[in-house]
Amino acid sequence: MLKKYLLYSTFFITIFGLILFIFWKQEYKYTRPTPIPENLNHIVKGDSIDLSSFGQITKKNVFVHFYNYDCPCSRFNIKEFKTLVRKYSDQVQFIAIIQTTEKDLDQIDWFKNKYDLGISTFIDPKGELANALGVYSTPQAVIIKDDIVYYKGNYNKARFCTTKNTRFAEIALSALTEGKELPMLPSIAEIAYGCGLPDEKSKQLSIIQLLNF
Repeated sequence: MLKKYLLYSTFFITIFGLILFIFWKQEYKYTRPTPIPENLNHIVKGDSIDLSSFGQITKKNVFVHFYNYDCPCSRFNIKEFKTLVRKYSDQVQFIAIIQTTEKDLDQIDWFKNKYDLGISTFIDPKGELANALGVYSTPQAVIIKDDIVYYKGNYNKARFCTTKNTRFAEIALSALTEGKELPMLPSIAEIAYGCGLPDEKSKQLSIIQLLNF
């Protein structure tokens, strides 16, 4: 009887632990700020930026979007990004930076075919473009005006980008295209949330990936 009780207890503890792990993997950890790398290149509003690594720049206003398919926050965010492209592409040059590893270099073609945004798209397997702009998490947005950082931070405080009054990237874009100063935004706009940039270790299959969560 005791053996049977221990067997059932172990089974339920294992299931409960798996549920907690899934919750942490899919929800809780994305409510916490992304850990800041020790070697981060700190770039803030007002810093001068060299955009020569981003190809031909045709507009004075540039919006750089950092995307990683393996990051659920990036996938949820793409609808918001597409809306911004449709609304502001006449005034702003949009650039998508695909964060992946050297094992997944085909992600750039996948992104172009999947979303058909008609914008400049680059792959950044070594994180060089991200480092140039001080970005260490996805999704993140960097808005540049005349080679000066106008805004760098989150799209929204909500993971699903549904909170209308905290659409920080859109608020910044609206002010930029209207020739206004960036309005005062809460500190959460500039604290990176989401997923850290990928590396080969983080790409290894986890229990969650095997279960297709």
